[in-house]
Amino acid sequence: MTELETFLDAEQVAKLLGLSIATIRKWVLIRYIPYKKIGRAVRFSSEEIREWVKTRTVKPAEGKTMLFETSRNEGENK
Repeated sequence: MTELETFLDAEQVAKLLGLSIATIRKWVLIRYIPYKKIGRAVRFSSEEIREWVKTRTVKPAEGKTMLFETSRNEGENK
């Protein structure tokens, strides 16, 4: 027999991500975050949330660090 998956409620997900419960509820309404409906309850798969967070990583674009360095150095020359 397989183990039952762990589910979180909105409050637990908000705490885990460092966000407000209102944000999590809004994201559910606009279907931005993965969730499950169990009866009338909204629950979140801990594994799906982990995977979802991994896909939200934004990597710096090439050349962007040079722009930052240039603007910072310009301020020092004034």
